[in-house]
Amino acid sequence: MSTLTHFFTAWYDGGSVMKNRGYAEMNGSGNKRIIVLSFTGAGTALGRELCGKLKKNGYDCQGYAPGKYAGENVLPLPEDRSELIGGQWGRSAFLFIGAAGIAVRWIVPWVKDKYTDSPVLVMDEKGQYVVPLLSGHVGGAAALADEIAGLAGGTAVHTTATDVQGKFAVDVFARKHSLAITDRRAAKAVSAAVLDGEKIALYIEEAYGDMLTSEERTCLPEDVILCGTALDAEKCRYRVMVTEQRPSGKALWLKPMDMAAGIGCRKDIRPELLEKGFLDVLEESGISIRQIRKIASIDLKKDEPAILRLSEKYGIPFAVYPADELRTVERVSSGSDFVEKVTGVDNVCERAALLCCGNEGKLIRGKCVREKMTAALAAYPAGSERLSDVGGDSGAVPGILIFAGTTEGRLLAEYASAHGIGCFVSVATEYGKCLLGDLEHVTVLAGRMDEKQIEAFIEENRIRLVIDATHPFAQAATANIREACEEAAVHLPVRYVRCVRQDGGSACGKAHCEKGRHKDAVGTENIIWVDSVPKAVAYLRQTAGNILIATGSKELHLYTAIEDYRERCFARVLSTGPSVAESVRLGFEGSHLIAMQGPFSTEMNLALLRQTEAAYFVTKETGRAGGFDEKLEAASEAGAVLVVVGRPEEDGESLETVKKLLANPIFL
Repeated sequence: MSTLTHFFTAWYDGGSVMKNRGYAEMNGSGNKRIIVLSFTGAGTALGRELCGKLKKNGYDCQGYAPGKYAGENVLPLPEDRSELIGGQWGRSAFLFIGAAGIAVRWIVPWVKDKYTDSPVLVMDEKGQYVVPLLSGHVGGAAALADEIAGLAGGTAVHTTATDVQGKFAVDVFARKHSLAITDRRAAKAVSAAVLDGEKIALYIEEAYGDMLTSEERTCLPEDVILCGTALDAEKCRYRVMVTEQRPSGKALWLKPMDMAAGIGCRKDIRPELLEKGFLDVLEESGISIRQIRKIASIDLKKDEPAILRLSEKYGIPFAVYPADELRTVERVSSGSDFVEKVTGVDNVCERAALLCCGNEGKLIRGKCVREKMTAALAAYPAGSERLSDVGGDSGAVPGILIFAGTTEGRLLAEYASAHGIGCFVSVATEYGKCLLGDLEHVTVLAGRMDEKQIEAFIEENRIRLVIDATHPFAQAATANIREACEEAAVHLPVRYVRCVRQDGGSACGKAHCEKGRHKDAVGTENIIWVDSVPKAVAYLRQTAGNILIATGSKELHLYTAIEDYRERCFARVLSTGPSVAESVRLGFEGSHLIAMQGPFSTEMNLALLRQTEAAYFVTKETGRAGGFDEKLEAASEAGAVLVVVGRPEEDGESLETVKKLLANPIFL
C-alpha cells in the first residue's frame, strides 16, 4: 500500500494518520529538532531515554530539566524561558513531560496559529499517553505523538475532530502534497463542512494529475468527490482546487509550491535507473514533476549523462555548485563520510536543493536513497523562481507595495522613484493618484482594496515587502493590510512594515498634558485632548461659539449632534467630489463648507479661524507631516481652543528607517 493510501485509509477509519509514517517524513523536513522538557526525576529519566531513541531515529533531540536532575545529555532549564521557547518557536517541536497546564503556561506568549506554531506535545511521566496539543496536522504534532508513543510503549491520544471522526483533513492533504493554502478562512470553512457531513469537490488540474496514483484515487474518503473538470467541481457548494492560477468563484485554492530537486548519483548511472528513482521519490512525496522548477547537483556531475537526459526529457533546467559553495548550507539531515571523501561534501542532494532556492528554501523531503542515487526536495520561497523567469534585466516585476495616503507615503514614493526602485503605490482615490504625479519606476494603483483584494494582489504579484504608510487614524485600513500580509505570509516570504508618523513637535504631545490640558512652549493652555471624535463632540456640545472642524469628512456626521451645528460649525474637507457631496448632504454648505487640500500654513489656518470667527478648532493629532504645529500656532494666535483627537499608539519604523528598507536588494 502506498504512503498516500495510508493517509486516505486513516481518514476513513479515524485511526492515526501517522501509524505507518514517521514525523520527520510527514513534516517534510528529513530531520527535525525536538526539545524535551521535564520537571521531575521520573520525567527526566523518561525524557533521557526518549531522546536517545529519537536520536537513533535521526532526530536532533535535546532534553532540559531542573538543575538537580540535569546531566547525562540533559541540560538545565534556563531561567529565561523566552530564550528556550521563544528562540526556537516555529523551528522546533516541544515535548513536555508533565502536566498539560505547565505546557500551556510556558508556550502561551508565542502561540499564534497552526500554520506557524511549533508542534507541542504533552506526555505523562510514566509514558502511558502522548497528547498533541498544538499544530497537530500542519506542524506534524499528531505524527510525532504516534512515533513517540511507539517508542515509549504508550498510546497517542488524538482530539482533532477530523481524526476522531475519520474525515478528510484539508491541511494534511495540502502539507502532504506541498500545496500552499491560500486562504485560511476558506480552509476552516471546508473543514467545518466536512464535519457537518457535506460533500467536498476536489479538482486537480490535469498538469498536476500525477499527484495521485490510480490506487490512491480509489481510496479517497467518501466525503470527497474527485472531479475531472473545474465545471464538475462547481456543482458542489464546497470546492478544493489544485491549480496553477487562482480559480474563479468561491473555492479553496491549493497552489502547488515551486520545488528544487537535489540529486546525487554514482558515476555513469543508467539514465533509466536514475529517472525511475527520481520519479519514485516524487510519487512517494505526493509531488507532481510539474512542481520541479530546477534540478541541482555538485559541479562534478555537470556532464553526468543520466542527469542531463533527465533535464532534457522533462524540460527542467540543471544547475551545479562547487563543493565549497554547497558547504555553506548550514544544516542537513545526515552526512556520509564516503560521499565527503569522494566529492568534498557530506550530503550533495539536500545541500544542492536548498542552495538552488537561494538557501532560503524549506526542505520538503530529506535525503531519499534509491539504487545508485539520492534525491532531496526543497520548496522555493514562493514566487522567487518564477519572478526571476519573468523579470530579467529588462526590469523585474516590482516586489514592493506601498500603501500611501499621507505625506510619508508620498515621500517614500518619491524616494523610490529617485533611486530607481520599482514599486507599486496604492492610494484610495484618483485624486490621491493625481497628487503623486507621474513618478518613474512607480506604478500607482487608485481605489480602496479590502483585505482579500490586498492578499490576492500580494500573491499574484509576488510582493516581498509591504509598507503601510496610511494615515495614523486609518485603523481599519491598517488592520486590513496587516491581516492580508499575515495570511499571505503562510506561503509567501512577505514582510509587513508600518511607517509611523513622528510626534507633533516639541511643543505638543500627550506626555506634556495634565488632566486633559496642555502647557506648551508658546505659553497657552488653550488645548483639549480627547481620545475620539465622539468625545470631542461631547465636549463641544457643552460649549458656545463657532467651531472650525478639520477632522475629515468620514466622521463629519457625528458633529450633527451639536445643537445649531448648521450655524456654529464650519467643515474643512478635501476638495474631492465624494467629500464635498457627503458634507453637503449633512447640511454643511455655503460659507460653512471649505474644500481645500492641505497641509496648511500657520497663516492659512489663522485666516480661516478669523474668517469663521471660530472659538474652537478641532483637529487630529496629525504630527509634523500633517501640519499639527501650524494648527497649534494659529489657534494660539487667534485665541481659539484647539481640540485634539489623540492618535492611537502604535509600533513601527520611522520614515528614514523605511527608506533604508526600500533600498535593500533583497526586496528589489
